[in-house]
Amino acid sequence: LETGHDILFFWVARMVMMSKVLTGRLPFGEVMLHAMVRDAQGRKMSKALGNVVDPLDVIAGISQEDLIEALRHGNLPLAE
Repeated sequence: LETGHDILFFWVARMVMMSKVLTGRLPFGEVMLHAMVRDAQGRKMSKALGNVVDPLDVIAGISQEDLIEALRHGNLPLAE
């Protein structure tokens, strides 16, 4: 499993405990933690906060101008 440290207890520990109870086995052999990407205010990057680029826009081939405009309409300060 690959995850961020912020959900280690809330989800990973619960998955391990429930899997052990329900199946008698561990759901995965290793847990690898990745770094957290944060914005200028130290908040976790989140689509709900509006401080990220939507990956679906990138996949669809959004232009740089449209990307910048989408970021302007998020909740980031103008300096960002």
